[in-house]
Amino acid sequence: MSLAHLDSARPSGPAADVGLGPCIQEGRSLLRLAVPVMLIALVNMGMSVTDAAMVSDIFGADALAAVAVGSDFYSIVFYLGAGILGGLAPFYTAATMRADSAERGRLLRIGWMMVGLIAALFVPLVWFSPDWLAVLGLDTRLLEQGRGYTSAMALTLVPMLGVMLYRTILTAAEKPKVFLKVTVAMLPLNALGNYVFMTGVGPVPAFGPTGTGISTLLVASASLTILILIARRASGRAIAAPDGASVDWRGFVTVLRVGLPIGIATVAEVGVFLAATIYAATLSATDVAAHTLTLRTAGVAYAIPAALLQASMVRMARADSLRDNRTGVVVTSSLVLSLAFGALIVLLLVGGAAPLAEAFFDDSAAGLAAAGLALGLLILLGIMELIFVPGAAAAGLLRGRKDTRLPMIYALVGHWAVGAPLGIYLCEQHDLGIAGIWIGLSAGTLLTTLLTLRRLFVLRPR
Repeated sequence: MSLAHLDSARPSGPAADVGLGPCIQEGRSLLRLAVPVMLIALVNMGMSVTDAAMVSDIFGADALAAVAVGSDFYSIVFYLGAGILGGLAPFYTAATMRADSAERGRLLRIGWMMVGLIAALFVPLVWFSPDWLAVLGLDTRLLEQGRGYTSAMALTLVPMLGVMLYRTILTAAEKPKVFLKVTVAMLPLNALGNYVFMTGVGPVPAFGPTGTGISTLLVASASLTILILIARRASGRAIAAPDGASVDWRGFVTVLRVGLPIGIATVAEVGVFLAATIYAATLSATDVAAHTLTLRTAGVAYAIPAALLQASMVRMARADSLRDNRTGVVVTSSLVLSLAFGALIVLLLVGGAAPLAEAFFDDSAAGLAAAGLALGLLILLGIMELIFVPGAAAAGLLRGRKDTRLPMIYALVGHWAVGAPLGIYLCEQHDLGIAGIWIGLSAGTLLTTLLTLRRLFVLRPR
């Protein structure tokens, strides 16, 4: 079966049996897949927090700000590339269900082709970003101070895209624990590398803040090497590395058609929060402080919907490829789990908002003001997550059906055409400050979720 044929395949309709038993069984399968993916995201976040903490502790706030500029831009580019590679997942799941090693090998070659093209386009973009970001008005002093780090992260993009390729296919094959073990093993190595390359140890010179970028590059390269070796040992050439065979260009375009909207949608979601951070910098110190805590908390909470999205995508692709009339069970189980996780996040944030705000800020007048504002924002974040988690699950289900173009449009409209302008309007015209921004973000999330759910339920087989 060709990739083009796979792309045209549609769900055979809702399942006849969506009883409690099948839904519980499917819910367990979703959890077995989602939990390791969530832990992977949290470990990756731990690496990022470790980098920031070590740079700030050793070199100070200015160095952290310089590194943050390059890190934020790299993240946007990386999310776009990772999303594009995510288009492989439903195809690879289908090939795994058919035990078609030749098809899996062809998909891996397509994935490596994508890695090469994305890297060729984006590595120079990140490498020279200090030059053209200065033209856009960013602080040239910070850009120059972080240039070495940014250059290292530009090179890191190559192995990290390879790592994301293997993460995608291992998740699609419902074997994310392999990737989790490799990621956990790299966490202490990343911290050790930061110290060695930032401060200099033995014959290794001190690179300053650039050292954390060098450490990240080496850790990413080591991760990719280990994943390739594991893949070779587990399945031979089928899922190891490209063997030079001819690429299925028609299949490449088919996968790209699915993956590119995923990448754009991901950047739309992440980018609106980055834009909110930039805008918050123009507000009061209290607004900035409260926003910072809320955004960091949102980053931790995001691991749950992101994991459920990927798990839902794989399970839907599996049901769709088997054509076993279980798509209705997958939809029901995924949405029920999403509501349960959303409710859990709300309870945790409502119950923990006050202690978290008190722990994050001091007892000064400014600290108390920021804590009071953060308390409201954290509760609002909980409500936003309750809305967002079902939307993420629905987006994953649609991606499992290779339906990605309209959900991309919904994300752009919800977050950028509605959420961002509404937030600015409430902030500027109604003097709501950063609270207005987060209300706008919540409204954009609500619209995106409603449109995505509508698409999920009105979609019919051709």
